[in-house]
Amino acid sequence: MLFLVLSVPMRADNLQLMDSLDASIAKRSQYIQAKSERIASLKRKLNEGVVGERTLSIIDDLYDEYHVFQFDSAMLYADRGLAIALQQRNSYFTTLFTIHRSEILAIGGLYSEALECLNALREQPTDSLLRFKQLIAYNVIYSYWSDYCHDANYAPLYRTKADSCLRQAIGFVCPDNPLYDYYQGEKNVYLDHDDKQARIHYQQAVKRIDQHSRAYSMASFALAGNYRVAGEQDKYIEYVIKAAMCDLKNCTMENLALQDLAVCLFDESEEQITRAELYINTSMEDAKFYNNRLRILEISRTLPQIMNTYQATIVAKNQKLRNSVVFISLLVLAFLLTAYYIYKQNRKLASRRRELASSHQKLINMNRQLADSNKTHAALNQQLKELNQQLIHTNKRREGLASIFIDLCAKYIDKLGMYQTLVKRKIKANQAQELLHTISSTRISEQDASTFLHRFDKAFLDLYPTFVEEFNALLSDEGQIAVKSPGMLTTELRTFALIRLGVKNTADIAGLLFLSPQTIYNCRSVMKGKARHRETFDDDVQRLCTVN
Repeated sequence: MLFLVLSVPMRADNLQLMDSLDASIAKRSQYIQAKSERIASLKRKLNEGVVGERTLSIIDDLYDEYHVFQFDSAMLYADRGLAIALQQRNSYFTTLFTIHRSEILAIGGLYSEALECLNALREQPTDSLLRFKQLIAYNVIYSYWSDYCHDANYAPLYRTKADSCLRQAIGFVCPDNPLYDYYQGEKNVYLDHDDKQARIHYQQAVKRIDQHSRAYSMASFALAGNYRVAGEQDKYIEYVIKAAMCDLKNCTMENLALQDLAVCLFDESEEQITRAELYINTSMEDAKFYNNRLRILEISRTLPQIMNTYQATIVAKNQKLRNSVVFISLLVLAFLLTAYYIYKQNRKLASRRRELASSHQKLINMNRQLADSNKTHAALNQQLKELNQQLIHTNKRREGLASIFIDLCAKYIDKLGMYQTLVKRKIKANQAQELLHTISSTRISEQDASTFLHRFDKAFLDLYPTFVEEFNALLSDEGQIAVKSPGMLTTELRTFALIRLGVKNTADIAGLLFLSPQTIYNCRSVMKGKARHRETFDDDVQRLCTVN
């Protein structure tokens, strides 16, 4: 189970890589266009009239561009470069283009001609790089020839010669060369037969080499082969995909990675047969573009098998599709019948819903009316509570007023009794003159009047605490009355306080306030002159301090 859990992300990564590979295939025309522009730029430089080694260098660059891009053009520039090098007697480029020509002949399957081309070199190159290229060219020719023969007689012979050339070539590879680890891996595989050590070198090569170069594709393809031998299929697919993507981006039309990936997907599962068909067709198109007859022949052997399987898969899918169409048709028919039944039920349900909605709306209206009625009752109850509270306060004030009145009456009764006793005593003592003097004294009357007025002010303001403010509101700004001390009324305020209590007669008001009627008349006239509304002044006074 641990192995399965660990392998699932790897397969998911490979699917993402294949999606990227599909995107790269879709961009093939863009890659080819960029490649063609580079080639056109080199051709323009060549036509500008360069001479000497500069000409041979540009032709070498053109050969590198065409090497794995177009077979005929690569051969053309290899021949052209060799001819110019011989004409200029340039030994370095003569050897280099001879090696190039042998490489192209080997790719085209002309192995004996490729050997004759290399053997035509009379002397071994003194330059280490040319010597390395020459030995690798021999290695490639014999390797291709061995794979082509694929028999028990000649294949081992060519394989031995290829290994011998590889052994000699390894000595000319500098460790600073990015391809050093790649060729060390080749040595471990073909000479030492040590796949574990080869994997280490291939992995190191993949890290060191630029991912946009063809060398990266070679290293990735070699590492993929190493994983395939070890039975690690997921890792093999991962690196063969990377090699194929690198080939596509470099316009490497002479490639094996995409072809091998197509065969692998074909063998792995029918689910990937569509991708396998895409990849093998792309590989065939590349081979045709490169015009390599040997590669076209190899792909032609694989393509029919993949196409037949693909056709069989299509037929099976079509049969499944037909069965699905029949099943879906039955489902649609059942769906239509069900929909009709549901439609009828929905109409009944809609009618009942309308009835319920109408009843619900009536209930909502009744609830709203009840809520409004409750709010009205609540407002009335609140008003009633406020009125009751005001009545309670008024009753308390009236009780206080009654208490003051009773207390005042009791004191006057006591005082009357005292006067009665005093009169009797004076009469019995024949002190009539002294009695008359006592009764005529004004000190007692003023004291009684002051006590009465003080108690009257307190009682009235307890009953009507806002009287002063409301009365001043009836007067103009110039006629405002200011009380001398809290709880005390002025003569004017007492006059209109009695009017508010219902005592309207001037003589009655004068008697209660111990003043003359003329004084009260003058006071009323003056206050009326200061009123804001003279015509309704008396009625306005009557309405002061009313409970709403």
